[in-house]
Amino acid sequence: MKLRGLFLCLAVSMLALGGCSKSFNVAPPAVSSVEYSGTVNDNVSFSLDDERSSEDKQFSVGTLTAYLDIDNEVAFLQNYLERELKMRGIKFSKDVTAAHPLTLKIHKYRIRNQRTSGFSPYFTFMTFSADLYDGGQKHRITSYFKNGKVPVWAFREVENPCYNIPISLMVKEVATKINRYALKYVAPDVEVERLVHEIRAGYDQKLVYMKVLELGYTNSPKAVAPLLELTKHDDTMVVACAVSALGMLQAKDELPFLIQFYQEHDDTQKFMALKSIGDMDCEASRKFMDSVKNSQDYEKEKIKEVVDLYY
Repeated sequence: MKLRGLFLCLAVSMLALGGCSKSFNVAPPAVSSVEYSGTVNDNVSFSLDDERSSEDKQFSVGTLTAYLDIDNEVAFLQNYLERELKMRGIKFSKDVTAAHPLTLKIHKYRIRNQRTSGFSPYFTFMTFSADLYDGGQKHRITSYFKNGKVPVWAFREVENPCYNIPISLMVKEVATKINRYALKYVAPDVEVERLVHEIRAGYDQKLVYMKVLELGYTNSPKAVAPLLELTKHDDTMVVACAVSALGMLQAKDELPFLIQFYQEHDDTQKFMALKSIGDMDCEASRKFMDSVKNSQDYEKEKIKEVVDLYY
């Protein structure tokens, strides 16, 4: 009986994994609540070039065959990047001779799913890497986010946490880094104070980590102190997002903290610390990323996935 029960469990697990395909509807990415201060005088023209290698061209990959209802992921990204930046106060022009032309050349852009059995969580890993060309300058723009859920009643339960949320957060992070490098607008102090208040008011809420990430979208040095405090939060997702937001702000004074955090933590918190170290884009951070690339850590799939975004 025990043996038959074991075979039954294995059969169910194999059915849940093998030969399985799923279709998901991707919702329009939600816009952030952050608005930059001051008068935005630039009329920005914005273009995206798809320079992914042939092996990276598939947008949705992983353990399961997951079909997403996005016909053209590059056009999708351009549309929602522009919408996000417009909501923050950036003006766009269709005129290629606009005062501030920007080009984003995409190298990596995919969402990978992972599931080890029919009883384990369904995880997705949203990865993005591109070079932003702003006049004669080039900047690396990256995004990485992991999320997961165990489907209980129906597989459709993973659609929002594993697809809608990671894709939406990727759009907002890429928009944030475009602004930080090329446009340099900053949210007013009152916006930072509002977000800190909302985070404290919803301290135990499940999705409060999204507000934590918004502190990173502000491009304000005033957000660094509350983010450091949030790295002590009880919720590991809040901690991971606070660490990620420090990278979005390019808080270079916190590089020693991030390196120590990377060395002392595991899983999502470790990946996010590594991403933030890469985001610092300075000699010390590049040296550390080189050391990880040449270490045994690099043999781990998820560490390699993050490191490769910066090379």
